[in-house]
Amino acid sequence: MRKTNNFIYTFLFIISGVLLISCATRPALPVQAAVPPGRESILFFERALENIKMNAPLVTKNIESVPGETAGIIIKGEFQIDGNKFRVIYDLAGARISRDNKNIFCIPFYMEDLTNGVSHADELFWSPGADKSGLLLSFDDDYWRNWQDYFDMFDIFGARATFFIQGSPVSGGGGLLNFCGEALRRGHSLGYHSINHYDLTKVSRETFNSETIEAAKSFLGAGIPFSAFAFPFGFSETWMGEALAPVFSVTRGYGVNPRFYPVETAGSGYIISKAIDNIIYPDDSRFEDDIRMILLAAKFTGNIIVPLTTHSIEDRAQWGIKPRRLEYLLKTAREMNLIFYTYDVFANMRQ
Repeated sequence: MRKTNNFIYTFLFIISGVLLISCATRPALPVQAAVPPGRESILFFERALENIKMNAPLVTKNIESVPGETAGIIIKGEFQIDGNKFRVIYDLAGARISRDNKNIFCIPFYMEDLTNGVSHADELFWSPGADKSGLLLSFDDDYWRNWQDYFDMFDIFGARATFFIQGSPVSGGGGLLNFCGEALRRGHSLGYHSINHYDLTKVSRETFNSETIEAAKSFLGAGIPFSAFAFPFGFSETWMGEALAPVFSVTRGYGVNPRFYPVETAGSGYIISKAIDNIIYPDDSRFEDDIRMILLAAKFTGNIIVPLTTHSIEDRAQWGIKPRRLEYLLKTAREMNLIFYTYDVFANMRQ
């Protein structure tokens, strides 16, 4: 039994030191073993550890989040090897860029052998490769004069967005229609946000129809297609999605917590988007930390889409985003190899 114990502790000591040479890490958690496993279980543990470090498909990841606290995002992975159950928790808050390669992250993790009671802390190397993970970015209200000033910024980063416009085809003396045409030519998508931005849960059915369906038809008649409808204030009732379906196959809500959608089910008909306005983030560093965490969680989990929403693009706007913050968001998304999705992609899924 003493030789078995020595083998276990020697093996885990060697493995835990391999990545620490290349990555700056926090102190590793100690290995714990309630009952020392046998040789066969040690081999399973070794295979499990190898799968985690290789970020193998065997390890199925899920995102868990603490409401109201972006830093509370947790990614857990669970898998089995010949009946032995393993769980891993990834510490994305502690993720660091490798000293040797800026395209490689060092991500700490904590691994548990649920069958034998052994646990171990370590790190893995990970590089954001090509997959279907992406950012679903949108802008709301009647700030089209402001948005068009930043078309070139979007082009620089190869970014695309969905603009949920408010108003009628004659808004701005026809300027709104000109904006819509330019946005479409540049590869962006258009959604609708009603004429007057009423709380639609507090108006009559007649007003609801005139603010949404009838208003949208006037744009369609002018050759402007819409991919989705965003509820003003994010307020809606269950019947509204069905009422809007003949014109809008996708509807969008609004909240302060991040939501993560698998690509395959993102077009299910209703999407809740996280607010990233200046009023939500008074501090630049908090904004950058949260955005990095959110985008990293979507990319590392794989084939996940995260919807984000703001309004104008201005330094002093409460309901808007600072230009430098927008630039940080677009730059970070591109560095993580995320796809810039627009709502028309998911509207097409439902047609």
